[in-house]
This record gives sequence, structure tokens and C-alpha cells, in this order.
Amino acid sequence: MNAPNRAFLLTAFVAAGILACGGAETDVASGPPGGVEPSFEGTYAVRGSTVETVRGNTRQIEGTVILSQTENGYTATFSMNTNFPTSEGPVPADVIGKGEGQINAGRLVGEAETQLVMSTVPGIDTGFAFVPRFVGPKIVSTMVALLDEDGVLVVETENRAADGEQYAATKTTVRGSRIGPADLGALPDVAAGPR
Repeated sequence: MNAPNRAFLLTAFVAAGILACGGAETDVASGPPGGVEPSFEGTYAVRGSTVETVRGNTRQIEGTVILSQTENGYTATFSMNTNFPTSEGPVPADVIGKGEGQINAGRLVGEAETQLVMSTVPGIDTGFAFVPRFVGPKIVSTMVALLDEDGVLVVETENRAADGEQYAATKTTVRGSRIGPADLGALPDVAAGPR
């Protein structure tokens, strides 16, 4: 698999991972208890995995997701980290992106566009000075997110290549809890979206 395909694959699963955070055994279809719409707004530290739809290969992913309420719903900004497998060994990669969604029966439903930034040196982080890196293909994800009874964000995303790009389809699931401003110092920068 060439570098752009690996990058796109990683990006897709990261996008999915960012939007997928939550607890176990949650009925996404049931909606909120008592008919009260939940507030998804906040910054979440999330972790989970991305699974290739055809091959079943699994990668771990973690990072931050910021959900902000707007007039029309929510915007999501995310920054995730993973080790993407290559023929030369696992390569550190950042998954960054943005998305939009709306509340529907207590769930946050929407789409996101994600991109992968990969190190060209196995085992060396993309943020390390002077390490060459490249930007992978764009990935488009559909997502469904909910808050479980404990306030844990649960997100599932299905990821595919954007038009004109190459990427193996994946499904990402991540879970995470809200964090406060004091916790933000050790987290990656989530301000940058995909190119």
C-alpha cells in the first residue's frame, strides 16, 4: 500500500475515532430520557479504535474532540494520534479535521472531513523537529454520537475516501469524557482543520 493510501486510511479511521466516544451498551436509537435534549458542548479526551471494513485490521486512536453549539447544531474540531502500520513498521500519525451535526432524537448526527499527517520516519512523532512528514488524502465520515447515562460521549463513524481520493473504508468508535481547562495543557492542538 503506497503512502497516500496509508495516509488516507489513517485519516478516515481517525475522523471516525474523534467523533466516536462513549460508554458500553448504550441504546443510540432510544433518544434522551424524559425527552430532554442533551448538551454535547465541551472538550472531550477520547480513545478507541478504527477497524478496516474489508480486512478487519484494527488500530488504536486517541486525542481530543471539541464540540461547540451553533444556531444550526454543533461543530466538531478534533485532533487524534495513532500509529499507522506500514511495510517499514508503525508510523506515528496525526488525524485532524472538522465536522458539523445536528441533534436528532437525542443523538448528534452529522458528517466530518478529516486528513492524516504522517511521519515519514517509523517510530518518530510527527511533531519532532526536522522530521519529514506528508499530508494524506481527504476522508469523509458520517457519524452518530450520544451521551450515555454517565455523560460519556460515544461516537461511531463510517469513513470513506472523498471524491478523487483513495482510501480503504473503515469504522471508528471512540469514547471519552469532558475535560476542563486545567487538563488542556497536555493535549494536542486541535485548532487546525484539514487542508
